[in-house]
Amino acid sequence: MSVMLGARWDEPDQNGRFAEAKRRGLIDYAEVNFPIPFAADPGTLDVPVIAHTSSNPTCSAHGINRTVAELVRTGASNADSPWIGEHLTWLGSAPSGSLGYQINPLFTAEFRDIAASNIGKLKEFYDRPIALELSPIYTAPTGYESEMHFLADVAEMTDSSIILDVTHWQIANRNLNRDPQFGLDALPVDRIVELHIAGMRQGSDGFWHDAHQLLPPDDIYNLVKGFARNLPSLRAVTFEHRGDGPEKEFYAGLERLRHILPPNDV
Repeated sequence: MSVMLGARWDEPDQNGRFAEAKRRGLIDYAEVNFPIPFAADPGTLDVPVIAHTSSNPTCSAHGINRTVAELVRTGASNADSPWIGEHLTWLGSAPSGSLGYQINPLFTAEFRDIAASNIGKLKEFYDRPIALELSPIYTAPTGYESEMHFLADVAEMTDSSIILDVTHWQIANRNLNRDPQFGLDALPVDRIVELHIAGMRQGSDGFWHDAHQLLPPDDIYNLVKGFARNLPSLRAVTFEHRGDGPEKEFYAGLERLRHILPPNDV
């Protein structure tokens, strides 16, 4: 099966970049992060859309934000998205109950069961497949051998697909002084349908963090090259470059990914 290449889209200011990337043959789809700005229309990008959201607190005992879920469902339905990406997170980035970004759950059986219940309800509400993703990790998991084992269990319990964010995975392994390959054997590889790739940086606090304005390091590209040839169900690789990041590097990242991915028939 061929592997599509796409980029994350958040707002209409990115439309020019996407049009040029399409003209150069660098993108097969846009990953649209719902909810989107009022009156924005990703349909004008004239490429297929894969729906994603980082707003739902999927691991919260308070349940899902119904307003956000309705917006995501509508967007995914309008785009006929093959799946919807969801973060396994205690607090999402929705306006209610948010600290500005995803806050990881405790990786325990109790949170696993809450997440499985919420994801099950979301799958029924969306009426389409869900792919689950982890945020970066900064402290050692509690109760589970690793966050990757937690992700695997929730995916299996809910019959969901997986988004392996290669950068988040490597950030976690660096932050916890683990081997770069740590945790991969915990995942059911046949469930991995999408990879995410972005830049990363080490902060003054000593921890590694997302850096979506930067190009990914070489080792991230090398991991993607291997995954693209060996993951049996992989269908998409998403370059998550910030919309206000350097335009030259947006194209450079896509060009390098296009070069290392197997030829596709999209």
